[in-house]
This record gives sequence, structure tokens and C-alpha cells, in this order.
Amino acid sequence: MNTLPSSPAAANARPYALRRLRFFSYLLPCVVLGLALAAAWYFWERERQEIEGVLQGEFDARVRETTSLFRERMLAYEQALRATHGLFSTSDKVQRGDFQSFVSNLRIQNHPGLQGMGFALIVLPNERERHIAAVRSQGFPAYTVQPPGESGASTSALYFEPTGSTFLSTLGTDYFSEPSRRPAMEAARDSGGIAISNKVKLPEEDAAQVQAGYRMYLPVYKNGKPQATQEERRANIAGWIYAAFSMDGLMDNILGERANITVDVYDGAGQGDDQLIDTYSDRVGGESAVKLFYATQQVEVGGYGWTLTARSLPNFTTAIAISKLQLVARLGAAASVMAALLTWLLLRRRMRALSAAEHLRSAKEHAEAASHAKSQFLAVASHDLRQPIQALSLFVATLQAMAGREQIRGAEVGHIAQRLQLALNGLGRLLNGLFDLSRLDSGTVSVARQPVEVATLLAELNNAFAGPAEAKGLGFKVAAPHGLWVDTDPLVLARVLSNLAANALRYTDSGRILVACRPRGNTLAFQVYDTGIGIADGERARIFGEFYQVPNVERDREHGLGLGLAIVSRSVQLLGGRIRVGSTPGKGSVFTVTLPRASAPAPAQESAAPARGRFNRGGVLVIDDDPEVRDSMQRLLEAWGYPVTVAASLPEAVAAAAQAEGLALVLTDYRLGGGVTGIHAVEAVERHLGYQVSAVIVTGDTSAEPVTEAARHGLRLVYKPVEPRVLAELLKSIQ
Repeated sequence: MNTLPSSPAAANARPYALRRLRFFSYLLPCVVLGLALAAAWYFWERERQEIEGVLQGEFDARVRETTSLFRERMLAYEQALRATHGLFSTSDKVQRGDFQSFVSNLRIQNHPGLQGMGFALIVLPNERERHIAAVRSQGFPAYTVQPPGESGASTSALYFEPTGSTFLSTLGTDYFSEPSRRPAMEAARDSGGIAISNKVKLPEEDAAQVQAGYRMYLPVYKNGKPQATQEERRANIAGWIYAAFSMDGLMDNILGERANITVDVYDGAGQGDDQLIDTYSDRVGGESAVKLFYATQQVEVGGYGWTLTARSLPNFTTAIAISKLQLVARLGAAASVMAALLTWLLLRRRMRALSAAEHLRSAKEHAEAASHAKSQFLAVASHDLRQPIQALSLFVATLQAMAGREQIRGAEVGHIAQRLQLALNGLGRLLNGLFDLSRLDSGTVSVARQPVEVATLLAELNNAFAGPAEAKGLGFKVAAPHGLWVDTDPLVLARVLSNLAANALRYTDSGRILVACRPRGNTLAFQVYDTGIGIADGERARIFGEFYQVPNVERDREHGLGLGLAIVSRSVQLLGGRIRVGSTPGKGSVFTVTLPRASAPAPAQESAAPARGRFNRGGVLVIDDDPEVRDSMQRLLEAWGYPVTVAASLPEAVAAAAQAEGLALVLTDYRLGGGVTGIHAVEAVERHLGYQVSAVIVTGDTSAEPVTEAARHGLRLVYKPVEPRVLAELLKSIQ
């Protein structure tokens, strides 16, 4: 039994604690995740700073080591240059072979970056021709000195060891005339010490491997001549010994296999692009998890300065350090996610507990409401059942009192019989309504959905209600476009619309009633309009409850029993539709039933299946295990002029059928006792007779079994109590 619908506020209400917990179940895990990630980042950052501190120390040590090696290499070049100078100090004239032998003994290949040792001779103008002839006589026929110096004197690159492939192209070159070399040569001449040139190209190398390099100069003065003053040194200069070295070779040896830093070497103390000699690194790219380090060192050798700028490369960070940082990051991320997940699970568990408690509370309230509604329903139903029974009891007592009279007037008996019939009719309608509700609630009403033409359905409704409406002085009209089809059970839908039309007719005293059907997309809206008393807003949610009438508080059974709309609501749900109501008190109401639309079916072919035999006003066999039902049914049918035979069981039914003449109809109860049903009795009678007879199941059983079995065997089924008028119409329809 359905309870009255709860109010929207009660249906949508949720406990505050449950809503708050649901909100926090999403918020708190995010907050925990954020805080945990922040803590993980803090530990990762602290670990990174510790690693950077260690790496900073290693980087500083590498820079110091690189600077020290750079200075040591330069000093080694200087020592090699001074040793060569000693050769010229001990001989007035150093021959080519002597120079070659001496440089070979120096083993300059052990000095990384040192390309070779050379000697540039000053050639005076008056000695130019004799000098050229002498060198040519030594096996260099193309030798010459070019170009001449500004003062008339020239320098000639006379010796260079070890001799390379470019030696002949540089033999005799006047280096003193080149701007990149001359300042260093003049500085060495005037100071008597070592001087280093600016960046130059090293032509002594293979042309495909030309690199930026330097020359380190040491002056050679004429033996025995004074050198105390600058003027004396300028006057007695004989030439320069020079060492040519490559910065690439020098730096590659310094960085070696541990080259995980890059070094930029600049001329002097500047760091401009025009002063950059080259960049030396291990050429390894990638990204670093820690910062890259930077340092600058000044180096001065032989009065010449360099600026060394060192930077760490991504591979400077050790794999162990990277792995450690990655481990901290992964553990932090995993711990953060686990903490957030654990928080979420705990909150969800708590929420499920609260939700279960809320469901239990709701179920308890629902059960209490259902119990209250059931008690109220039983109280009202008991009242409505007792009223006609009380009337029947009084009328029967009246008849018993009248039986003691000697004379009874027919009009008086007829009046009492009429009142008895009214009381019985009311009792039957109440029981039928209760049975209908029971069947709808238990799901025993079967629905055979099929395409139904709306125009035909509404035409039948018009035929049924136009007359009663006209008798009451009301207008009654149906409106539906042709060609509309609805997917529904025609019997159930006809009953829904009939109930709505009957309600409209009952509660409308003036005006009109309109039944219309309008397409709305894939659905059809059946609407019943009236100009009746209307329904107040507070009562609309209650009108679909059992035994509720508006405003029929005195419960006049002539105005209905309050079950019609309850049956309508359940029937519409059974059809898969929706029902809505709109109303204005004093002006009228409109009920809207929405059902799925259907396409027009293809023309059906006539069935060739044989029909069950029709009743042709022959004999009638009544089978019922209740003697009062058998007796009353026999007397009524005989009064209507039918030959009747009665039976209480299956064997009696077979015996009665054998004695009856022209048996054409069987009226049988469904349950006959001992597990035997009325269907068994009909089949046994037909087997005995050898032909089919019309049969109707008359039962008070509202379960699904009688409906299913009757439909499976093609038998009609009606429910007790059956009004005499309905029984007469049934017999007439079978004939």
C-alpha cells in the first residue's frame, strides 16, 4: 500500500553533518595533499642545498686546480724558451742544424699546447741581399725577406722547429711588421725579458686545424754588447727567440677526462666577446637538478694576463646526488598521495557510516509513515465497508419484520429491494477499487502495450460521457488530431481517462469539460480540462492518496470513494508515463498524462485461428465451492430465463455437464479446493462434451496467477463481487 507523497522539502532535506562531511571529503584530501607536497618540497630543497654545498666545494677545487695547471704550463713554456736562449748566448752564430738539434733535445712534445720554438733574425738593409743569398745557398732557393720594416730593418722567421708542412710558406716572414706580434716583440726588446703576444693564428699548424694561439718572445742581443739601458738594448738587438703555443692544446690537457666544467679564456682582464679566445668544455648538454656554478680567476705570466671564467656543466652533478634527489622527490610524492588517499578513505568511511545511519533513520520514518498511512487507510476502509453492511443489515431486518405481516405491499418491497441494490452496488464498487489498488501495488496487472489510435480512443470516451455531461448541463468535447498513435495498453489507458473524465464531471457544476491530446516531441500529452471547484496548492500532493477527496469531507459515497486518482496514478506509472496536475481554486483543474508516441502499425492480416465457441443462450453450468454463491447465482440466472446447472467440484461439474442439455456457458470460480482450478474444470467438461464451450472465470483472487492462467487459455476473467448489471452485460456480450 503506497503512502501519501512526502513534501518536497522533506524529500530534498539532508542532514547538515552529512553534507558537511561530503564537502570535506573532497576538500581535506586536497589540503592534505598540498601540505604533504609542501613538506616533501621542503626536504627536497634542504637536500638539494646540502648537495650544492658539497658540489660548490668540489667546483672551487677544480677551478683552483685548472688555474694552477694553466700557470704551470705557461711557466714550462717560459723555461723552454729560456733554455733555447742559452744556445744563442754561448755562440756568436747559431746554425740551423744546431737549433734543430737543440730544440729536439728539449722534447717539447711533453709540453701540451707547445707547437714549436722559432728564431726571428733582424736583417739590416745593407745586409739584406747578402743574407738572402746565404739562406738560399742552404737549400731554400725561393727564400726572401718581406715586407721590409718601417725603419728599413726587417725581421726574418729564420728557424722553426719542429718543421711543419707550412714552414716554407712562413720562412722569411717579417713578424715585426704584424700588429698582433710587434707590441710583444718591442716589450721583450726593451725589457730584456719575456713578453707574450695577443691572440694570433698559428700558421705552423696544418691549415685544416688552424687554432687561436699565442707567441712568447725572449730577445737575443749581440754577444758582448751592453744591455744595461733601453737604448743599449734597442741598439744591440739581434733577434727574438719565440715559442708558439695553442690554447686548445693547453686547455684540453688541463681539463683532461674530468672535463665536466667549461672554461672561457679571455685576453687581459676583460670579458667581452672581442676578447674571448675560446670556450673549452666536455660538450655535454642536458639539464641539472641543482644550480650551475660560476667562478672567475686572473692569471699573469711573463707580464701578460688572462681571465679564466669557469662554469659547471649539467654532468658536474654526480649520479649519486641526482639519484638521491630523485629518491627524495619520489618518496615525498608517494607519501603525499598516500596521506591524501588515507584521508579520503577515512572520510568516505565516516560518510558511509553517517549515510547508513541516515538511511536507517529515513527508512524508520518511512516505515512509521507507512504504518500510520496503513492504519488510517484501514480505518477509512473499515468505515466505508461498515456503512453499506450496516444498511444491508437494517434492510434485511426490515424485510424480516415485514414477513410477519399478513399483507405486504409490492411498492414497499420494491423500494427496500432498490435500497438493498444501492447498498450492494456501493459495497461492490469499494471492493473493486480496493482490489484494483491491490493488483496495481502487487504488480499483478499485466500490460499489453501496442500502438493505439488516439482518435478512436477519445471517440469512445466521448460516447461514454457526452450524455451524462449534457444531462448535467455541461459541455463535453474531445479534440485530437487524426493520425496520432500512442504506445500503451488500450484498456488501462481508457480506464485512466475515464476516471479523470468522471472526476471532472463529478466536481464541475457549470461550464465545460475538454479532453485533448497534443504531440510533444516523442511523447503525447493527454489533458483533461474542467471548470470545476479546483484544488488548493496544499492539497495537490494528497489527491493521489487513497480515500482522499476534495472537499468531500463528509464522504458522500455518491461523489466517489476517493480511490479513483490513486488508481490513475499507479496505472500511469505502470504504463511508463507521468501525470501532472495544475489547478486554480474556484476556476478549474487540468490533469496531464504524458505517454510515449508510437508509429502507425502496418495493416494487420486477419487471424486464421479458430475462436472459442460462443454462448448462444443455451444451458449454463455454475461451478463454485461456496453453496451461497451457487444458490444465489442459480436463482438469478433462472430469473433471467437461463437453464442452469450447478456443481461444487470438478467431478460434479463433469456429471452435471453430462446431464445438461445444450450446455453453452461455464461460469466457474478459480480456486475449487484440493489444488483444482476452474480452468481444470473447464478443460474436463470440454473433454467430456467433445467440443468447446464459452467460459468465464469469476474469482475474488487478485494475485497474478488467475490473470496469467486465464490469458494463457484464452478465458475471460472477472472479479467478485460482480454487480448483476455487469453480469447481464457480460452474458449479452458473449451471445
